[in-house]
Amino acid sequence: MSYFPTPGPLPGDQFIPSSSDDGIYILTEFCQHCARDKAMREGADFDECDDDDLCEIIAAGYRKEAVEWREIDGIVTCIAFVPAGQPIPDPRCPHTLDMFASHSTPMSVRG
Repeated sequence: MSYFPTPGPLPGDQFIPSSSDDGIYILTEFCQHCARDKAMREGADFDECDDDDLCEIIAAGYRKEAVEWREIDGIVTCIAFVPAGQPIPDPRCPHTLDMFASHSTPMSVRG
């Protein structure tokens, strides 16, 4: 299982838990309800899960590397969170350009 951080720029600031309570908050509020990690969500035995059933972001969080854990306007969130039962989106191809990042306003359409 390899960790590939979400490429930036990312919103807010990286959230690095400063105590076990902060870490437990992320795990209980997000990881236990996320489609990305079967062991956290369903209590499945970690050793019996396939790599696709485990979220590499959790392990990265213990190493203080989880860039997906963000603090945005004082609210802690995981930008990779997918509610349990919903499909996990395919990762974005690193060779695909972001064609719309520089547009801050919608383009007008001539009629």
